[in-house]
Amino acid sequence: MKTQNPIHIRLSNSEATNIKRDMLSSQMSSIRVAKTIKNFNELRQQELKIKTNLQKKVKEFKADIKKLEQLLPKANLPKILQKHEADKDIGEKIIRQIPINDVNLDEQLQEIQNRLNSL
Repeated sequence: MKTQNPIHIRLSNSEATNIKRDMLSSQMSSIRVAKTIKNFNELRQQELKIKTNLQKKVKEFKADIKKLEQLLPKANLPKILQKHEADKDIGEKIIRQIPINDVNLDEQLQEIQNRLNSL
């Protein structure tokens, strides 16, 4: 068997400079992406710290409210106001139990897409 000789490709000066420019621009882009990722990670860490601090403060606030509810005397409400309080609770429960129909949203999106296509 013959030994294989390497193949050489001759490039003009303009082609070589274009290739170098492209390589440098791709390196710059990758460095920018790396900087962006680093910045994102730092911001994400800050966000997590803030969220944990907020969560702690909310827990402390809830505990303080419970202490106040235990310390403060309970008010005797007239029957009329007690009835209205019960109605508010029922209304909130009904609102929370209404499921969101995703199929309806898909149908609406499809209808809008059809209108766009007809234009």
